[in-house]
Amino acid sequence: MGTMKIQHIKGIVLGHRQLTFGFDNNALEEQNFVISCILKQFKNYGQVVLDKFVVHVMELSDLTEFDVLQYIFWSAHELKIHFRVDGKNMLPFEVKQILLNSPEKCVEIITNKPVENSTFQDVISFYQKLSKEQDHHTFNDQYDFACSLLSDLKKWESNLDSFKGTAQKPFYPGKEKINGHLQSLKMLLARQDSYSLIYTCYNEKEKIAEIAGDVKLLSTFYPRQVKFWKLLIKSIEDFRVNITEIKKNSEILSKFNRLTQILTSPSPYILLTEADELLKKVKKHNDLIIQKATEAHRMKAMSKVEVMIKKLVNLFNHYNTDQAMRNTFLYALRNAKKRLSYSKNIKGIDLLLCDTEDMFDDFIEELKEE
Repeated sequence: MGTMKIQHIKGIVLGHRQLTFGFDNNALEEQNFVISCILKQFKNYGQVVLDKFVVHVMELSDLTEFDVLQYIFWSAHELKIHFRVDGKNMLPFEVKQILLNSPEKCVEIITNKPVENSTFQDVISFYQKLSKEQDHHTFNDQYDFACSLLSDLKKWESNLDSFKGTAQKPFYPGKEKINGHLQSLKMLLARQDSYSLIYTCYNEKEKIAEIAGDVKLLSTFYPRQVKFWKLLIKSIEDFRVNITEIKKNSEILSKFNRLTQILTSPSPYILLTEADELLKKVKKHNDLIIQKATEAHRMKAMSKVEVMIKKLVNLFNHYNTDQAMRNTFLYALRNAKKRLSYSKNIKGIDLLLCDTEDMFDDFIEELKEE
């Protein structure tokens, strides 16, 4: 038996069947013909081996090796069949990679047996309640339903995976849930045929309902509420700087403690509105604390500059400094004092005072040199 050509294997398109205007019906008929051949072979011999089957179909039709391979892989993607290599179920992309490395490798084609109708209808009903926006109840075909189900599970996996990085950071919620659900989805998505997928979902309804609920909550939080959560983390850090003053007000302290409880809650999603209101009130009080501390710091700094001015005046008299130099030095110090009155925070006040002190030292050196 001849080995399949590498160029044909390499050309296989993975994913959904590609539609081309004018040829859709013909391609669908050809794909259905290939599926019917698989079912007949499986019924007669109980086993279908890929390379032998490709040759068999080519003998029965005008299809090329590539055409047969492509229809088989599209059918596998649509969960109408699945592949097995060395006793293990394999995804289409895994089989393609195996064949590219070893075209002679034995790949079995396995037909997907149908799920009992009562079980199938139960899963549809369950999933319809779970996803009200989707019309799963209209599915009569198990393959189509399994594809839709698989698509939703993959979407959940993709969403959770996108949240995972942020959730690993300190104080961000959902880390354990995300990691646990990703493991569960990995197990569910390992089912490569419609029969196994539907039955697994039937047996894991409680777990799937939990995942669906958490994905909905997390999809609202990530990324819509992340900006607020980041602000909450930063604000609580800022409030801790003034915790001594905050403790003097029992009402504000109670609100601050509640904020920290929400921040460390494993499931804070329904508490965000409360957190927003608390944050506004604690921030307002903290702003007053900062404002009061800043004003006290400003007055202290301005007093230091005033002392510098007085010392400088005394030195002018001692060194008999000319009027021009007096005016220059005094203007510089008085201007620094004026700028201190405009500084918005303690850090700015400290920087300006430090520069003023350096300038004062330079003035003294100049006076001594005169």
